[in-house]
Amino acid sequence: MKILMLGDYSNLHACLAKELRKRGHDVTLVSDRGVYMQTDADIELRRKPGILGSIRYLYKVMAILPSWSGYDVVQLINPQFLELKPGKLRMIYDILKKNNKSVFLTLCGDDHFFVKDCVDSDLFRFSEFRIGKENTPMVKCDPARERGWLIKDHADYTAHLYDTVDGAMAILPEYDMSARMHMDHDKLVFTNLPIELDSLQYKPLTIDGPIRILIGIREKMEIQKGTMYLLEICKELEQEMQGKCEVRTARNLSLSDYMGELRDSHIVIDQLYSYSPATNALQTMAVGRISASGGQPEYYDYCDESIHPVFCLSPLEDRTTIKERLRALIEDKEDLYRRSKEGRKLVERHNDVRKIAGIFESHWKKIIKQNTNQQSAG
Repeated sequence: MKILMLGDYSNLHACLAKELRKRGHDVTLVSDRGVYMQTDADIELRRKPGILGSIRYLYKVMAILPSWSGYDVVQLINPQFLELKPGKLRMIYDILKKNNKSVFLTLCGDDHFFVKDCVDSDLFRFSEFRIGKENTPMVKCDPARERGWLIKDHADYTAHLYDTVDGAMAILPEYDMSARMHMDHDKLVFTNLPIELDSLQYKPLTIDGPIRILIGIREKMEIQKGTMYLLEICKELEQEMQGKCEVRTARNLSLSDYMGELRDSHIVIDQLYSYSPATNALQTMAVGRISASGGQPEYYDYCDESIHPVFCLSPLEDRTTIKERLRALIEDKEDLYRRSKEGRKLVERHNDVRKIAGIFESHWKKIIKQNTNQQSAG
């Protein structure tokens, strides 16, 4: 098939594109290369700051848009698949829908319906926007972030996309849980996140000194992901457990440089507000390191998994509880070794890119066949 992938988050589409090409598909990936992450892309499309940057970005999009036609599949990373306002996104989406055989949506990251469910419904016990009914630190310091997703322009555009897109792939349980409240279930499939295991060789954990804790910090996302809060807790432990642990930070590194830091660590602190281990956590477990991230019961239930290797972080726990649980983990070498081995098993079972690419292929073929049959019957 001829496939166009528009946008990428944390190497998701780039990972899929590589595997799909191995399977004989003709794939074109357009993205901003994750900015500092420098992930793979066939066409780099990045919006620079300021009015002039916005004008140049829109001009480049409109210049290249005619070439985005004649594809069997167009896969959008998110309703916000380009850095444009809802009105322009809707116009471009409608052109893509008209000029290609099918358009699919990868459900990941924020969109109008997901944020609305985080804020207004009882679907989630917590999220980046709410802890129970209370605003998170992110919302308290930047309320416009929440409001922006809930405005009428975003609501109308996202509803149009959800109603007319051919199909959608939810890559984490929380995105699937939300989408099923707003989208025809026949369009939707749960996939899990793809991880390229061949390039992430497992190395057994060795402990011959202090436990090395790594915290990756992404610019402008420190509060949203809870990483600064978690860094403070880890720094307290470093002071209290002299010589038993050391804390390192990795700020805005390329993916390859970050993976070097990750492999040289024992525990990798990911994020506070997730139900599920996302890309960073899965890569951590793939190479045999311990991931401190989302690992809620909803995640394990979705995957029908009995082993629980993620050291689960939750904003429902207070600061002292998180710190004391981390202290116990640092002091328990047998638990660290167990989590290292089981983490690799979990990723092999549920996240191998070969398995995920197969789910994407099957869903594309199923929906395209249904559409063809309906057109023939009509």
